[in-house]
Amino acid sequence: MDLVDQLNHIFYPRAIAVVGASDNPKKVGFMCVKSLLEAGFGGKIYPVNPDLSELFGLKGYPSVTDIPGEVDLAIIAIPAQLTIPVVEDCVAKGVKGTIMLTSGFKELGTQIGLELQDRIRDVADKGEMKIVGPNCLGVVNPQVNLNATFGVELGLINPGSVAVAAQSGAVSQYIADALTSNNVGISKFISMGNRCNLYFDEMLEYLAQDEQTRVIVMYIEGLERPRQFMSVAKQVARRKPILVYKAGRNEKLNQASLSHTGALAGNYELYKAVFTQTGIIAINGMTELVDVTKALAFQPPSSGNRVAVLSGGAGPGIIMADKCHELGLRLAEFSPATLLQLRQLISPLNPVDNPVDLAWVSGNFDACREVLKVVIEDDNVDMLATAGAYIYRQLGLMRAIVDISGCYRKPLAFACLYTLVGEDDAEIAKLEENSIPVYPLPDRVVTGLAGLFKYGKILNTTD
Repeated sequence: MDLVDQLNHIFYPRAIAVVGASDNPKKVGFMCVKSLLEAGFGGKIYPVNPDLSELFGLKGYPSVTDIPGEVDLAIIAIPAQLTIPVVEDCVAKGVKGTIMLTSGFKELGTQIGLELQDRIRDVADKGEMKIVGPNCLGVVNPQVNLNATFGVELGLINPGSVAVAAQSGAVSQYIADALTSNNVGISKFISMGNRCNLYFDEMLEYLAQDEQTRVIVMYIEGLERPRQFMSVAKQVARRKPILVYKAGRNEKLNQASLSHTGALAGNYELYKAVFTQTGIIAINGMTELVDVTKALAFQPPSSGNRVAVLSGGAGPGIIMADKCHELGLRLAEFSPATLLQLRQLISPLNPVDNPVDLAWVSGNFDACREVLKVVIEDDNVDMLATAGAYIYRQLGLMRAIVDISGCYRKPLAFACLYTLVGEDDAEIAKLEENSIPVYPLPDRVVTGLAGLFKYGKILNTTD
């Protein structure tokens, strides 16, 4: 069985066994069954516990092998010392995917924990069964209402085009929540945990072929198979952007990373070199991760780094111009024809030589539309960074951006001053429905555009 078929049993299961199901609301086994039901999973759910006859109206079974019919995925939520016979039962049943939430394995840093993880890996490998984890949060596929985690709230993730694979369960939750809060939908979500026999290079290989995934986001503390990862990433980067936030950069933190999910962090300078060679976009913080991901999910990559800055007020434009300089982007030099047309459209009191101050016309739809067209059609411009404030005065700018969206291939992003009463929500929704990423602060617009330039450069330089 090839890798895609194996992982499809995990992301697209028809029948799921929850080993360690419980009627105690405080137990992980209870939360897992509840998560599946509340997310609206349409397949079969089998609670497994010899002491449980029924849960949420679902019949309980003493063991996986007692379940009638096929089982695609088993979620295991029992103490570590009891897992080996359960994994053996799963193999005997023909289960091809397992999510092992249980901790107490390699992450302990003890010989006992390491040997126990090795044993379950050997059993799983012989049965051609992939294990997510152990010591993980689980898997979510919003496309099929699958929340195979013990976090019921993860069932609220919106379907979209961004795949998230994170070594840490807690960080995976942070990323999912931040993306969802920023109106970025998720195609696949996976908490990798200790990576017993499912590794980051294999997840890359799978996500590269996943039709729902446009952008791949990874949080990595360490890699067991760096050469395989580098080889796969180099191929995948030609097709889809890969964003990696590598944590555990301080050598003194390596031991902490090891005890967390069982992989030594390694030298960060080495990782940076690997990322550069393979076409990975290295991320330096969570806010940057969200901003670049959003830009890549909404907009095409940029062929150049020349930015036109337009704002409904001088201040936000200056902030965006400063951020361009900081991130290695250039302020576009408008052609004489563009400058002439802008001067005819904008008040003579306002500068038009980039940044462009739209303060006196930002409420005028027709004027803003003409300004945007003139700027975006200038051959010296690769991207547009735009910003508005006091929304009721600047609806013309927002609606003009919506009007021209889809007419040009040059990336565009917008910063909006979110009002306290939420009166701008409908206008923001219209922008994002038309694939214009909206950010709460002007400098974050430029962070997103810088990511689009980085990926455009990767596409142009990757062999």
